[in-house]
Amino acid sequence: MNKVNKKSGTPSAISVFFIAFFAIALIIVSFFAIDFLGTNEKRGAVTYVIGTEEYKLSGKDAYSSNGLLLVCFDDIAKICEMTVTGTSESKVFYARNSDQRVSLSNGNRIATVNSRTHDMLAPAVLFERGILVPLDFVKENMAGIDTKFEDGKLTVLRGEYNSSTKSEPNYEDVGFTGSVDAPVTQPDDTVKVAPTYDFVADLSSFEEYMNPEDTDAYMILVNRTSTIDENYKPENLVPITNVRKDGRSETMVETAEKALQALFIEMRAAGYTDVSVTSGYRSYDKQKYLYGVYTNNEMAAHPDWSREQAQKEVDTYSARPGTSEHQTGLCVDMHNLGSASQKFARQEVYTWLINNCYKFGFVLRFPEGKEDITGYSFEPWHYRFVGRFHASEMHRLDMCLEEYTAHLAENK
Repeated sequence: MNKVNKKSGTPSAISVFFIAFFAIALIIVSFFAIDFLGTNEKRGAVTYVIGTEEYKLSGKDAYSSNGLLLVCFDDIAKICEMTVTGTSESKVFYARNSDQRVSLSNGNRIATVNSRTHDMLAPAVLFERGILVPLDFVKENMAGIDTKFEDGKLTVLRGEYNSSTKSEPNYEDVGFTGSVDAPVTQPDDTVKVAPTYDFVADLSSFEEYMNPEDTDAYMILVNRTSTIDENYKPENLVPITNVRKDGRSETMVETAEKALQALFIEMRAAGYTDVSVTSGYRSYDKQKYLYGVYTNNEMAAHPDWSREQAQKEVDTYSARPGTSEHQTGLCVDMHNLGSASQKFARQEVYTWLINNCYKFGFVLRFPEGKEDITGYSFEPWHYRFVGRFHASEMHRLDMCLEEYTAHLAENK
């Protein structure tokens, strides 16, 4: 009987089986690894249309690592008029006029929908627009919106009732599924929650001034029809820190002045160092004097004008005594020019101001395009303190103070 030579080098059947098995396993693992790591790179960019906003994200940003399409929940909250609390990393979104809410946090797969936890299958991701979450989570847990993804384009719109028209949409109520075993009171007009913002500088010591506890305390409206008494003088006037260094002395209500300090600190951290305050609080008598000077100047420049004609011209750029909000002590004129001029709007720092002033509680009081509403020509140098909550709302709604005051009255 012949013996098998074990040293002949011929592999046994068992050896061949294991070699083949591991080779196939290696191929399979490699395939899945390549697919897992490279899928999002291969996916095309996604165009997002959420309400009236449209933007595009690359496939890498639009999809989670396991291939789920993501959507920015902050954008959805905006079109649904939700109230948002928390920080950029962790937020609670409240449906309008109800106790329904959803809680999301960066890097966490677990969302809290009302009192119920939900595994989103992919973690929330903090992006420049806000928190991204899987679209499937939104579709499964949210009512009152319509979503459609087709040919690389995701459209998200508010649901509308049949009674809607193009000019007057009647939106469906927005809410979240799940029982509310421990309801959280929906923030309302009596508890106004202002957004939180990230700053370059450490402004934590100024937070109580930028975002005052009494959110409505600084909403006084003064204009040609809402006048102020000649004897009115605000309390707590303090010197303005960032006043122009030419010997002048200007004052402002303390809370507003502290918030203004924060604005200047951040503005300088952004590289803009040449802006200063040229005017703050003005008494009734000082405004009366200035109005008289401007009127006399117009009459001197136009000898054929009557005083009434001169005053009509002055009314386009200066308030009559009793109608100037400078008397409130809540506004300032600030710029980097020799004198106040619309040329300031050409300065790069002006763009920074209108894109950031609301974070500190200030609004551009007489914006361009609102002249017929405010009654005054565009003043890129004139900023008014109303507090962060209302300033952020005015910025979001693109409203001047007259429009916003009317908006609040209509939505009580």
